[in-house]
Amino acid sequence: MIYLSFLKFRYFAYKSFDLGIFTQSLAGFLHGRPLFNTVEWQLYGVSNHFGVHFQPILFLLVPIFALFPSAKTLLVIQSIALGSSVLLAYLLAKKVLDERLAIVLTAPYAFNSSLIGINLFEFHPVSLAVPLFLLAAIFLVDGRERAFILTSVLLLSVKEDTFLGVISLSLWWALRDGFSSGVLKRNVRFIVLSIIAGVYGLIAIKVIIPHFGNGYIYGYLYKHVGINGRKLAYFLLFNLSFGLLPLFIPRNWVLLALPWLENLLASRPSQYTFGFHYPYMLVPLSFIGTVFAVKGLELWKVKKILSVLIALALVTSWATMPVAEKPPKKLFPLVYYSVLQPAPGYKTAWAVVDVLLKTNLSVYTQPIFYPALAVKENVYVYPAKVRPDLVFVDVKTYHGRLYLVRLREMVGGRYVLVYSKNGIEVYKRVGVKFQLNAP
Repeated sequence: MIYLSFLKFRYFAYKSFDLGIFTQSLAGFLHGRPLFNTVEWQLYGVSNHFGVHFQPILFLLVPIFALFPSAKTLLVIQSIALGSSVLLAYLLAKKVLDERLAIVLTAPYAFNSSLIGINLFEFHPVSLAVPLFLLAAIFLVDGRERAFILTSVLLLSVKEDTFLGVISLSLWWALRDGFSSGVLKRNVRFIVLSIIAGVYGLIAIKVIIPHFGNGYIYGYLYKHVGINGRKLAYFLLFNLSFGLLPLFIPRNWVLLALPWLENLLASRPSQYTFGFHYPYMLVPLSFIGTVFAVKGLELWKVKKILSVLIALALVTSWATMPVAEKPPKKLFPLVYYSVLQPAPGYKTAWAVVDVLLKTNLSVYTQPIFYPALAVKENVYVYPAKVRPDLVFVDVKTYHGRLYLVRLREMVGGRYVLVYSKNGIEVYKRVGVKFQLNAP
């Protein structure tokens, strides 16, 4: 996954801002503007990423980013986190079942299309929650409640909506022996933790984010809730990628209901499409549910059924795998593909990027170049509120009416072309001293 992420980065195939947003937000600590990025400043008028998402776990990434200030550092961290979740999944299954079954169940998890989609879409701190949920489950199985609580606190720092997963895992464990007054009394501490997590989530969404910004901007996703055929198809395919095993015992609905509702009730199709980061809670929680379903139903005694379900899981992940070497001739609408194809003139573009990173000049560029330049505090992908020193685009890919209008308006009569090769063009603002001697 590290290799594929680096390949995608090398080819300028990260196009959705997020890798650049988090790179620039962390680079802000080095520039004296912590968590500042130009995209959210231009779009939402916030000077701190917490005005969009509350993710204090980012502070833990600052020391390593300071040593290796690059978008590639975040890609490595993400792949290591998700890769470590495979080991943790195996350890959990081994504790609950046995070594052979642990290997059998971990295989479809390791090759799960949603897990790989989280890894290859962009960088998101939510990738760090995937191993943490599995670690939390291991602590529950081992009876290490303090460690579970500390892990839950760390989970809450990942993103403002992670409280849904903490509530789910806490209640699921509290109700492991049934639903009765005696069970509730014995497990009141887990119920209290779930209540605290819920209060924390509400405070993060209703108080903290509005404090740093202009209100919680994602509330609009739930103004028109509803279930349609596409959502049901995604629900079925996702669970098929786990062999439908998480659905086999009713208790698992306590574990999965809240994260599923968050995704299925949203009006944004990306939240029920393979290849995005949104199922970051569903992936580990579904595996936990899988392990306990196999244990509760003693499915290892029915080897043929379990073998068929594991094979079904692997085939489903293969069919919904969100990565392709070239754009597929026929797109599957439920899959967003990470296409590992180089942008035209990418080698020339890297030569230009290397030069621009050595300057203090402000740069306006297009989304594909944003992550590579995001260690600069003054690189922009929107023309609003800025008049940059340089304009850097690939005219072979920066096309379409909107983008051409932006380019013409930006350049106007105020810029002169100083470099043009293989479709890569660089303009400098009149009066700016700059020469580009890239190969």
